[in-house]
Amino acid sequence: MLVLAPDYHLHAHGPPATAAEIARFMARYAAPPPGYLAVVRQATGIVLLWQRRGELRLWGPDEAVGMDEAYGVSAHLPGAVAIGDNGGGELIVQGTGTNGPGLYLVAAGSLFLDEDAPWIAPDLTALLARGEGADIVCRSDPIDPDRLGPPLVL
Repeated sequence: MLVLAPDYHLHAHGPPATAAEIARFMARYAAPPPGYLAVVRQATGIVLLWQRRGELRLWGPDEAVGMDEAYGVSAHLPGAVAIGDNGGGELIVQGTGTNGPGLYLVAAGSLFLDEDAPWIAPDLTALLARGEGADIVCRSDPIDPDRLGPPLVL
């Protein structure tokens, strides 16, 4: 079961990843980000809001591979895996940067895990279940709750 910190609002999600989608993802990435497969086995195309702000979008396996091909994340950052974005031109990347291994927020046009890439959280569980780093990813103005509808439940 997908466990979310209480300040998240599940805005949208798609169906769980298929075995074939997961196999394609695993063929490309030797080490998936910790917790990623457990999440996509429940839902893909997940869009979360944090305290009614921003967007935290987690991609399904096929979208992650497609976005890697489009942006060249693994080519520029060997061993790194992009698993989502914030809808504002920044990618959520699992890799080893200035703070060691973990999730970083990387500008799509500047693929470096350096001091310009904020460290988000040690892993996906910390980001989702405890909300660590959610304020770094979700920085937009508050969204009117009347436009959101009720939270979705997985």
